[in-house]
Amino acid sequence: KSRDMIDTITNISREDHSDNDTFVCAILSHGVEGSIYSYDGLVPLNILTSPFKGDVCPSLLGKPKLFFIQACRGSRFMEGTDAPDSDNPDGDTWKQRTIPTEADFLFAYSTVPGYFSWRNTVNGSWFVRAICRAFNELFLHEVELMEILTYVNSIVAEDFESCTDEDWTSGKKQIPSICSMLRKAIYFRP
Repeated sequence: KSRDMIDTITNISREDHSDNDTFVCAILSHGVEGSIYSYDGLVPLNILTSPFKGDVCPSLLGKPKLFFIQACRGSRFMEGTDAPDSDNPDGDTWKQRTIPTEADFLFAYSTVPGYFSWRNTVNGSWFVRAICRAFNELFLHEVELMEILTYVNSIVAEDFESCTDEDWTSGKKQIPSICSMLRKAIYFRP
């Protein structure tokens, strides 16, 4: 239920995270842009993430807070288009003395705003399957999180396509969306 989700998240945010290096939350549900479905209604995503802001949860200040969200963000279906490969250069790093309360969050969404998020009724969601595959393949090689998530995007975009009995839903694609306010690289050490 909505109240249970909010209470659980709030209670976790009030814990002492001083000995933790990061916080990770995975939410798997149905959704619309900006909200997640609970048993009894919609819960705005910001209600579930704001308890971890630096001014509310000081023991996570300056530490990464990672949210993996497997849920639809709309009802549109994504088409696919053939395109050549391209390389993207790495961004610059920077430092700041005071830490914004919205800093150090990462949101990895299963799809972009406005679009449907696919899942197979037997094998599970494309996004979660790709995350598991990417971590299994790259974890022991000490690959940085953004590189892992870029690989997740590649897996979902290239290895999956809907196959349904309906022409209007068959042959559709999906691309995950990464929204990062991280200030440093993240490595998961085995």
